[in-house]
Amino acid sequence: MKKYLFSLLTALTFFCMLISAAAKETVIYENDFSSADLSAFEMYGGMAVQDGALKATSGSGPSAYVAYTFPEAYQGKDYIVEVDYLGASNMGGLLIGATSDSLTKAPAYFSGYTCTTDMQGDQTSIAYFSETGWGGTFAPGTNKIPTKDFHLWARVEKGVLTFRTTSLDGGTLYQAFRYEIGDHENDIYDTFTSTIGIRQYYADAGRFDNLKITVLEDDALPAMTRSVTFGGVSLRASGVTVSGDTVSGSGAMLSAEALRGDYRATFSVAAKGRTRLYFGMTDEKNGYAFELNEYESAVILYKITDGYYENYGEKETVIRSGYCDVTLDVHNGVTSIYYDNLFQGDDAFPKFELPLTNTDGKIGFWLEGGQVTSLAVGNSTMELPAESYLNPVNPGADPDMLYYEGTYYLYVYAGNDGTDIFRVYTSPDLVHFTARNIMFKWDHEQYVNVNGKSAWSPNVFYNESDGLFYLFFAAYPSDTESVRHVYYASSDSPLGPFTHDGPLVAINPDVNEIDGHPFVGYDGKIYMSFSRYDQGGTIWFEEVTMQDGVVTALPETATRVVVSDRQWDNDGAVRLCEGGFVWKHDGYYYLIYATGSYARHYGEACAVSDNPLGPYVKYDCNPILTYNYTVDGAGDALIIPSPDGSELYMVYHRHNKVGKVHLRQTCVDLIEFVEDPDGGPDILTVRGPSSTPQRLPSNIYRYDMDRDGVTSLKDALTVLQYVRAGKLYSGTYDTDANGSIGMSDAITVLKQIVQ
Repeated sequence: MKKYLFSLLTALTFFCMLISAAAKETVIYENDFSSADLSAFEMYGGMAVQDGALKATSGSGPSAYVAYTFPEAYQGKDYIVEVDYLGASNMGGLLIGATSDSLTKAPAYFSGYTCTTDMQGDQTSIAYFSETGWGGTFAPGTNKIPTKDFHLWARVEKGVLTFRTTSLDGGTLYQAFRYEIGDHENDIYDTFTSTIGIRQYYADAGRFDNLKITVLEDDALPAMTRSVTFGGVSLRASGVTVSGDTVSGSGAMLSAEALRGDYRATFSVAAKGRTRLYFGMTDEKNGYAFELNEYESAVILYKITDGYYENYGEKETVIRSGYCDVTLDVHNGVTSIYYDNLFQGDDAFPKFELPLTNTDGKIGFWLEGGQVTSLAVGNSTMELPAESYLNPVNPGADPDMLYYEGTYYLYVYAGNDGTDIFRVYTSPDLVHFTARNIMFKWDHEQYVNVNGKSAWSPNVFYNESDGLFYLFFAAYPSDTESVRHVYYASSDSPLGPFTHDGPLVAINPDVNEIDGHPFVGYDGKIYMSFSRYDQGGTIWFEEVTMQDGVVTALPETATRVVVSDRQWDNDGAVRLCEGGFVWKHDGYYYLIYATGSYARHYGEACAVSDNPLGPYVKYDCNPILTYNYTVDGAGDALIIPSPDGSELYMVYHRHNKVGKVHLRQTCVDLIEFVEDPDGGPDILTVRGPSSTPQRLPSNIYRYDMDRDGVTSLKDALTVLQYVRAGKLYSGTYDTDANGSIGMSDAITVLKQIVQ
């Protein structure tokens, strides 16, 4: 568990250098409070400089603050504000101004947000002020800050507020949040403003020092006055040097001629700072940019319109200083961009593969001290797969899936009318699904101890020791209780019906929890993951036993394995880790879990352990599955093999439309475990979330019924015999993937023979 796993030192090496991903920075105000002069601020209550730091002194009400408004030349710009907080013992922090056209009156205290400590001064959160005063807290912190001296850092960029609490030197991250206006249903603001402040309770013994405000502006390509040739392409350049087959320096270059239609560009890059590939540029202010951002350990795709950089997608990843291959391929309205930082060659997944329009245009580069070499430009070599699928593959939220005897069983929340609770779908190939029966109906007389209308999130597990299938789901005990539990039922068929003998039984009746996903450890024991509400949303593992339809927990083994302590876990609506699923690989346990609110961007993260109960170490490059401009709300995932077992896929749900939660959809995307070039466990990577045609999951036995490596008349006869026997549906014999078994399946095999 080396470089790619979460290490505070590694993850924050560049923290003090963090800047906006596509922006230049200008420091517009600094104050170390060595002077008592506070004339740059508006004062509210009593604040003064004491012993070289700013502190609340005395006045009416519980707190005081100072406010700073940007000079006119910087109004409306994005910005970073940061300050040291020393000796914190109560509530205090940064203020971020905001406004709304719908407010009937100005807020009673401050118009906007506070990035603040709590009443003990040892946790941080984002909150806002309403028309009546304190409006509410978004995603309060989960970690106790181990020191009274720390650094507060907030960035307002493109309508998103990012707040981090770190050690004074930036080397240790204590808590991180992301908040986008509108994430919380009670938020009253529409936009951020160009006013910031420092607020503190009078009871707080702490003080503030080293205030700094940095304005961020989208980068503009410089005037390119020199003509150069690189990789046989004529370009205009500024600030960079071409020596043989290599470009180096700090500057930019743009091709003299536009590329049109389907095209391909390949090169190798040794990244430093921010390195960009421009493409589809109709001029210096319109087109696309693919950025390798060393400061934030991320790759980012931008759409540039009149000089404004719009984030189309972003993924955390290792940015290497050594050479890695990059490929841009534009084909059939799809743009695929590869950055081979794991040295996989042709097996690498694209960092982005998205439908993009208006990709005709010039290509170019932006360097900040890095190098680009071996540029080659030509025609696209990408072809759409002969047989493909498109996400989503099926309706349904909270998907769970079981592969059993050649058939995929997909279990989803069925809408829940109080009687028909969960539905099952079947598929022969993981992408073509057919609705089957309601596999769990509510027995209103037998299950009176649980509120059936509150049941959701089905998980099904096959227990080999007793040959039973177990259904787990979360529900409230009654319509007046707000504490949820995980209940179970069982069946001798994956299609159900799932039932329970007598009233439903909660696995942990004294615990507020949801989900409930079992897995078998390398030790042969059965463990379950639960999402509990003890520090926001956290994930716990616990050993259980299952036999003859009875599930028994071993509470003495219950262990908290993941807490929501990172920016991707806190998306403004909630602080949440949930839906834990474990996959075993090469001696390790890979925990994938959903982060943030299902109603917002959501996401899927990963942590790894060599012990089923942990400790689990989070990836540096989380989340492994996240949103882009075409897909939102991707999460609540699991892993399942392809029909022939040679590939693995991630099954997850997403919003039906970007920004719309209603009618969530089930999706599948290919994953790989990739050898870590830096050592440690293999790295779990996802080819998604995809919104472009994908190759069907591998199934070399699709027409080869006897698995002898040849499709022959014998295989067609085997299908025909199965049809004539009138047996139940089996995905193995559904060769045409239409959801039923009939003569057409035998004919499909015959067609393969004569081809």
